[in-house]
Amino acid sequence: METQRFGGRLIREILIRHGAAEKHRMDRIRRLKTTTIMRLTGFYRLLKYVQSTSAGVSAALLLATAVPASYAIAANPLTRDPSQLTPAQIMQYIDEQKAKAAAGKTGDAPVSPLSLQGLEPSGRPWCFRYMPSTRSGDLVEPFRGNAARFIAAMQQAGIRVVITTTYRPRERSYLMYYSLQIARDKERPASVPPWRGIDIDWSHRDRDQLKADLAKAKSAARDMVNAYGINSVPVSRPGRSAHNFAQAIDMVISGYAGKTIVDAQKKSRTVQNFIDLKAVGASYGVIWYGPEDSVHWSVDGN
Repeated sequence: METQRFGGRLIREILIRHGAAEKHRMDRIRRLKTTTIMRLTGFYRLLKYVQSTSAGVSAALLLATAVPASYAIAANPLTRDPSQLTPAQIMQYIDEQKAKAAAGKTGDAPVSPLSLQGLEPSGRPWCFRYMPSTRSGDLVEPFRGNAARFIAAMQQAGIRVVITTTYRPRERSYLMYYSLQIARDKERPASVPPWRGIDIDWSHRDRDQLKADLAKAKSAARDMVNAYGINSVPVSRPGRSAHNFAQAIDMVISGYAGKTIVDAQKKSRTVQNFIDLKAVGASYGVIWYGPEDSVHWSVDGN
């Protein structure tokens, strides 16, 4: 009986030790597989790029969103061997970097981490998205009523009015502003901040080598500027244009010389030139921007 009990304990001890050894062996296999996959997918090279770059959060975002969800970076990648990381550590680091990036970017442009696989190069096709409104009814009061009365007065006087823009989405302003900045060499493509929901690659990056093609980036930006028709006009940052708040209207006005128009005080005026028309607009609370953007009228002239 005693022999049987001793034999049972010995068998259990052997099984326990065998199980621990097997677990250790499987852990080593998993680490080896992770390292191999990292190398095959280029992740190792990408990690080294992030560790050496001065881009900080931007580089970390590239890393965090380019890595498949099942792989990882340590909570502090500078102090750990990547081959020894666990998936939990990787996901923890990715979440931390996303949170830091979101907290560190304030102001007009909401930040969204961008996926390298999901980025579309900049260029003319972007100009046909996030389209603006051309309806005066999409403006906000009291500017909507003021603009409607001014337009009605011009049309009654036989003046031709074509509305090109009223409300403009901030996403469109973002694309317009930064394409113009890049085209004018006032902004590096790689330094353009991301905008939530717009997965655009301003740099025309080579996803394999992580290199930007500056010539293509500038050419694409110029194509966008030409498509928007903003070569020689000022463009406000997203969130700073009166169009973003539905308090501005762009109008192409023609055939006004020699016409008689009624202003907001019900006085008839003969329009000899554009200065006269500008004064009539001001009486309705619709203020002309100036010759730099001759089609632009707004609640305060900006």
